[in-house]
Amino acid sequence: MVTPSDDVSVAQWLVNRLFPFENYLAGSVVPPGYEAYARILHPAQSTSGYVSWAEIAAWAGRIYHPAMQFESIATPVQGSGADPKPWDGQVPYHLPLSHVDTLAHILRPFTTTPEKIWYLVWDGYGSVPSTSRPHVQRPHRNYLLYYGGTDDVGDLGIGEHREPPEYWFPNEKSWCVATDVDLYWTYVGGSQACIDAILINSELESVPAELSHGLTVDSDTLNRLSPDEKKQ
Repeated sequence: MVTPSDDVSVAQWLVNRLFPFENYLAGSVVPPGYEAYARILHPAQSTSGYVSWAEIAAWAGRIYHPAMQFESIATPVQGSGADPKPWDGQVPYHLPLSHVDTLAHILRPFTTTPEKIWYLVWDGYGSVPSTSRPHVQRPHRNYLLYYGGTDDVGDLGIGEHREPPEYWFPNEKSWCVATDVDLYWTYVGGSQACIDAILINSELESVPAELSHGLTVDSDTLNRLSPDEKKQ
């Protein structure tokens, strides 16, 4: 279980580094300054389990690449998509908790402070108890601050809230995990060795990321959708 903290100054470095929110770039979500970055793709689901973005792109005849957008790769090109969709419903805005635990296990050796991890939780969840505590603030998003160990990330113990945090980083900031309530993926910034450990993990579907990668469907220039396709 994590512990609340009012010392929001410990997260100011993150807010100061981020690109402006309205740029809609990876650097608007994950802080610049790290040697390398990974983008962990949240899996879609079917009745038989998780479905990777690679499977969906193959079904739709789309190009699988680091800057792809889910809406683009899930829209079949002409001549593709005749078989039933391999997934059901919407891709979640958070990693499954089992994947979060896997990520924490990968990241643990890359910090000297595994028992002092800072967690930022968006204050807009109905499952997060209301509070007058100080918030970590940035345009369009406010977060409550907590701290605990790497083992706490899969179950923060905040009331009825069961989603993983939007941001988490160790006390010495050797890496940073970042996502947003409107994204289908999670970023990680860290050393090259840290990011390589994520990219080779077989449970997490991940691709290399660049701070200049876009967040919107129009940023996927290899899988452009027509105006009619965007309406589907």
